[in-house]
Amino acid sequence: MIGIFSKGILKTVPYLEELLGHRVILNPRSPEGLIAIAGWGHKPTAKKAMQKAKEWALPYWALEEGFIRSKRPEDPTNSLIVDTIGIYYNANQPSLLEQLIKQDIQPDLLNYGEHILKLVLRNRISKYNNHVPFDKKELPEYGEKVLLIDQTYEDMSVVLGMANKDTFINMLFYAIENHPKAKIFIKVHPQTISGRKKGYLYPYVDKNPRLKGKVQLITQNYNPFDLIEGFDVIYTVSSQMGFEALFMNKQVVCFGMPFYAGWGLTLDMLTCSRRSTKKNLLEIFTASYIIYTKYLGGIERVISHVKNGVG
Repeated sequence: MIGIFSKGILKTVPYLEELLGHRVILNPRSPEGLIAIAGWGHKPTAKKAMQKAKEWALPYWALEEGFIRSKRPEDPTNSLIVDTIGIYYNANQPSLLEQLIKQDIQPDLLNYGEHILKLVLRNRISKYNNHVPFDKKELPEYGEKVLLIDQTYEDMSVVLGMANKDTFINMLFYAIENHPKAKIFIKVHPQTISGRKKGYLYPYVDKNPRLKGKVQLITQNYNPFDLIEGFDVIYTVSSQMGFEALFMNKQVVCFGMPFYAGWGLTLDMLTCSRRSTKKNLLEIFTASYIIYTKYLGGIERVISHVKNGVG
């Protein structure tokens, strides 16, 4: 049995037992019969679960939504990450994903990974899939086009990705300085636009007169692949969109240390001593999307469901 201490996990992952392959017990009173304690990643809400795991000398399993989650953010997740070592967005310590990326992957799995990557690209499948189409006519017809990805304030992939609010400001002015003739756009996070969460670059840009005319905000919830396709260079701190930009052979500059940085595919402003091996895109994709993540009914079923609006 797996012990958990959050009702929210069951709401987010209604098929938790099926995805874990174990019976789940909420708020266990003793460690009897338990093989591990699970909590939501390394977020503050998982503090009690981590404390109980330590107190009862049990392994802590970090749970997270997968990289292909659902049609809409309000839908239950169709995928689950279970990390028994760390969690993929915490660059300060090893994770199961980091280990999987370092290992040699069997050719048959790489072949399957290539098939799924093509499926993801053909159907333009992201984490959430309730986007509106992007019209490239909104971009300048000529000249270099640069896209910066904003993220939600104090998102764990930022906090544990060796970054902070200054990182985003440094990224913005670095891009302006290094692309003096380019049109620079900032993709605002949908949850920032809706008012649910704060951003880093928005509303900073609106409040800074020096940036007027130099930077343009993108506030629509466009499909990431449609959007990325129109740009030459993508700047990110730790967003999944940076990884998706690599799928489309774009130059990606990382100011934080996301799971896909440090392997030779991105231009990195930071280093991670644990990531000294060069890896190609297919190896990292297969490790993260195929081996590391569990899917309800399999990844191809989930892709079909979110594509067709099932949830």
